Amino acid sequence: MTGSGPGRDVGERFARVVVDVAPAHLDRPFDYRIPAETAVCVGHRVRVVFAGRKRAGWVVAVGDTTDTDAAKIRPLVAVEGDEPWFDVADLTVYRWVADRYASTLADVLRHALPRRVAAVEREGTPHTGDLGPRKPAFAWDGYDVASLLEAIASPPDGAAPAYWLPVLPGDEPAAVVEDLVTRCLASGRTSMVLGPDPGSPAPDAALTASGLQGADLRVAADRARYRAFRRCRSGDARVAVGERGGVFAPLRDLGLVVVDDEANPAYKERRSPRHHAREVALTRARMAGAVCVLLGDLPSANLWRLLSDGHVQQVATDRKLQRKRAPRVDVVDLQDPRPGARRARFGDVATRALREAVRDSGAAVVLASRGGQGSALVCRGCRRRVSCPTCSGSLGVARDEQRWTCPSCDWSGSRFACPDCGDDRFVPLAAGAGRLAAELRRSHPAADVVRMEGFDAPGPRRRPAVGVMTRGSVVDRPAWLGGDRAEVVLVPDADALLLRPSYAAAEDALRLWMAAARWTPRLVLQTRDPASDAVQALVRWDAAGFWETESLRRAELRLPPAASLVRLQCMDAGAAAAVAAEVRGAVPADDEVLGPDLDGSLLVKSGEVRGTLAALKPLREDWAKHDRKVRVDVDPLP
Repeated sequence: MTGSGPGRDVGERFARVVVDVAPAHLDRPFDYRIPAETAVCVGHRVRVVFAGRKRAGWVVAVGDTTDTDAAKIRPLVAVEGDEPWFDVADLTVYRWVADRYASTLADVLRHALPRRVAAVEREGTPHTGDLGPRKPAFAWDGYDVASLLEAIASPPDGAAPAYWLPVLPGDEPAAVVEDLVTRCLASGRTSMVLGPDPGSPAPDAALTASGLQGADLRVAADRARYRAFRRCRSGDARVAVGERGGVFAPLRDLGLVVVDDEANPAYKERRSPRHHAREVALTRARMAGAVCVLLGDLPSANLWRLLSDGHVQQVATDRKLQRKRAPRVDVVDLQDPRPGARRARFGDVATRALREAVRDSGAAVVLASRGGQGSALVCRGCRRRVSCPTCSGSLGVARDEQRWTCPSCDWSGSRFACPDCGDDRFVPLAAGAGRLAAELRRSHPAADVVRMEGFDAPGPRRRPAVGVMTRGSVVDRPAWLGGDRAEVVLVPDADALLLRPSYAAAEDALRLWMAAARWTPRLVLQTRDPASDAVQALVRWDAAGFWETESLRRAELRLPPAASLVRLQCMDAGAAAAVAAEVRGAVPADDEVLGPDLDGSLLVKSGEVRGTLAALKPLREDWAKHDRKVRVDVDPLP
């Protein structure tokens, strides 16, 4: 063991323990004496006395020297379990996550390790036997995939490459994942597959490829999760699947890491350490010498930066085959002055498509931009969003219908004319899912029209069917479609997503539309801006073309992928100004610090995020010492 001063041999053994406490200034290991005849190694969970209380901790080093007066060192109270929870390689990953996401090692350990269930330990970990020979089944027609398959079959010395694999329309990502996992298992190495939600087909396909040698970390029950964790740790499981937390699965001899739909916001953890599973997966694969494969139609901003810098390779696909298989996209220009261009909520093109789907006892999907009835306002003349003069949030109409109110900051005031065109007529930006569903029930009484809001919402049960879905209910493959494709997907209010007050509005909208387009041979999109980069990228099925333009626009504003963002939330809004001053004085000179806003939030635009986080670390420790609660979120969701 090493410390701040020279070690000295005192004839005893000591454990360095990370104690399960929250404050950042206590984010360091403490020395404890190992009692005689007690077996302890790195990764053991222990009980110790800290600040007069018994607390849990984890051993991160063992040795026979200490830099502390041995007479002042307390002994370990107990060792919980006979087996270690992690090893030195795992600990390296945990420390990277703590540094990269401005967290403590205790927070990372608490998040990465499941709850202990002693009864599971008494069960043992029975060996499930060999998997037996299995053959890859995916044909790979239209993919330039030789380099990827070779890297999986014959692991290179040192760091393995990482790939972005855009699955061609018509091909199932689950089939691609099953093939990759099968090839990795044949090479003698283990695989990890992450999906954004519990119903993702890709992890299920990986479990199919692994037979009895798979471990499912998506389970919620403590007993089942701990059992799956122990199977990974013992080597009994050769394939582990999970959601964002599954990236910490303790697999040995890791050969393949797959992240399905890598741009999905569900991969961002909302609790400390607020990691992003994609970034952890890339780093873990690099440390283990494993191949990392990121799937998705539209790369995230962070992935686009990695692609541009050459850190991730793209698996090229046949462009002609891609265009041939891509769904037909009908773009309806809502500003078309010709009679009949727009009819009520849906234009003539959308109305006919819905009518045909219902007539043929088929299924249709309507993507609503929001839930409920819809409230945000836009100018009827130029479609400019009506924004709050205080916080720039979207304004709604008060109950008396005479004033406007802001749900974000509680501003309330008289109606005013559009500052762009002077028109004083305003309309809702978009109808919510509730309003759309009510209107469709009246216009299509023969159909089973179901409003779907939130993840895994139940859909229609019979045909003809119309599912009115919000963005939160869009998954890889909706269960209510039953494996079939919808006759048509309608996007009646594309502008409601494109005009959201978020720098990533276009990116988020395009990712959503491309995901939904996989459900159907035809998509109808209504917009007042058919020349939008996102709309045109959807029509051409051209993710790279979208980012080539979007990244230039964001570079002018120092937004991802041109820069990294760090958000600091001061829980005491009254102290936010002092925190902002400290941050501005600490971060590198080329960092831009915005705020604080009314909620006490700061935003740091960083050109080199490691330097920014290193500068913030002493501040975090000082804030913790003085009980000043400041939450740090690296790469926050837009």
